[in-house]
Amino acid sequence: MSTSQSHITSIVFRKRGFQLETWESVEWNEDTTAKLLNDIFIPGTITIAAKSDFPALFQLIQQRQMLNCGIKKPEVELYRAFKLNQQTDQSLPRRIIANFSTSGAFKRSFNRFFSQRYQSDDPPCILFVPDGRVAELVKENEKLSEATIAGSPFSLLLSGIPRDETLEKINRNYIGQSFTTKLTCSMIYKAAHSRSPVLILGESGTGKELIARLIFEHSDNYKKSLVVVNCSAIPETLLESELFGHKKGSFTDASHDKEGLFSAADGGTLFLDEIGDLSLTNQAKLLRAIEEKEIRPLGGTKTIMVDVRIIAATNRNLASMMRQKTFREDLYYRLNVLTIFAPPLREHPEDIPEIASALWAKLGKSIRLSKEFLNYLKDYSWPGNVRELKTLLNSLTDYFGDKAPQPEHVLAIRSYHQKMLSESKTNGEEDFDKMLKAQSQLRIIEVQNILRGIKIMMRPIINLQSPMKQDKKIDKLKDYLDQEINKLEDLCREPIFFKNRNLFNHIKRFRYLLEKTMNRWPVSAEELHNLWLTDLAPLYETIDQEIFSIIWKKMDL
Repeated sequence: MSTSQSHITSIVFRKRGFQLETWESVEWNEDTTAKLLNDIFIPGTITIAAKSDFPALFQLIQQRQMLNCGIKKPEVELYRAFKLNQQTDQSLPRRIIANFSTSGAFKRSFNRFFSQRYQSDDPPCILFVPDGRVAELVKENEKLSEATIAGSPFSLLLSGIPRDETLEKINRNYIGQSFTTKLTCSMIYKAAHSRSPVLILGESGTGKELIARLIFEHSDNYKKSLVVVNCSAIPETLLESELFGHKKGSFTDASHDKEGLFSAADGGTLFLDEIGDLSLTNQAKLLRAIEEKEIRPLGGTKTIMVDVRIIAATNRNLASMMRQKTFREDLYYRLNVLTIFAPPLREHPEDIPEIASALWAKLGKSIRLSKEFLNYLKDYSWPGNVRELKTLLNSLTDYFGDKAPQPEHVLAIRSYHQKMLSESKTNGEEDFDKMLKAQSQLRIIEVQNILRGIKIMMRPIINLQSPMKQDKKIDKLKDYLDQEINKLEDLCREPIFFKNRNLFNHIKRFRYLLEKTMNRWPVSAEELHNLWLTDLAPLYETIDQEIFSIIWKKMDL
């Protein structure tokens, strides 16, 4: 950064799942720029900066694809200003310049927006305000943070929990003193004293299995055994047999009767890890077992009653999967009685020194980690969370022996790993390009088939062959279109397969117009006819021609 940029101060607000809204003032300089550029573009993040710093910051972030929401007047409703109420471009970060006349007007508008409207999965936003507003907020940082905690609805989840020995044991294993960690420990305590199913959500490496084991260990009920099932590690065709058991001769390799994991966990707890990876078929079978508390072994004729407490975990976004119809709503609501969020390390960096010290002690090293080194660990985002931190500490001992770890040791390991990854990527570039090209062709052929299927299903409406009234026929058409819209959305989630940017944008536009119509259903056959003639037909012809050119190698993939 240049000297003129080294004194930029911004305020970063974050909203993360079950964590409180938090904020911190940050200084942009040569040491922090790279990390901040990553942090401010994480969903659920709003950055506030001074208008005078716009040129310098824009120079830093101009390579990011951002939605420019313009310059706004003093009185502004931020939710609409950032266009968060629209369905288009929902993944793009936003930026606006807002000319708030007074700090009071700004606080009223921003606090209402951030606390009531803005969600943890909303796109990141950058808000440029008059210089004086930023300086005032920096001064009030500590006071407003305390007010936020006191007024947060999540603080109610901490109420009524005694500081007893059980909670202390939980906190000794799920380490940290931040509000986020205390909230998670409190939810573990509540789950241990409940008989209800538990759903644990969180990124990979955040300790979801540890949470499940702590619930079981301190539970008042279902203490017979803890049976752990990794749903992603069992082939789909074998999962039913693994969960419910089978009878001899029920399939080719069934040489004897086998007890299922539900029966093995009877009177205890069944931990279903990575439940988001189950197929819809197996989700339906699991739902019945949970609701009816009975199972039937594969090939058997009699049902067996089981009394099992279910704890499920996943690192996937189940809400998004339900919208895409890849996860059953009824199963989600059956499991989502008591939810625990395992926060990523980047959301509670103040706990990293304590966590790192505890992991280091388990390695049996006589040398203690220095305070300077522990603070250095806080400056990294840890995408692999506690698992990555644990791996790093193990690597330090393997590479450098009993030396006291220093930042340069960490940099050496990361540089070495990066070099190995780069060489591996170089060696595999040709194979990767071939794979990408093949996948791209398959992907766009699938798009073409979907669009042709839509045209065929809409043919009676397009040609006005028969009046399709609001009856079973048009309802069937809606179900079909909803299904195809979801398929197009899945295909458009990975732009890497669409090196032709125009084709990608045309497909997105086609999907958006259909989705917009579905969202205001019921609509008449006449409306659908006009939609096709005026909007969808031109897009269909353009997409079809572009795909034809690509497949016949007239255009580079």
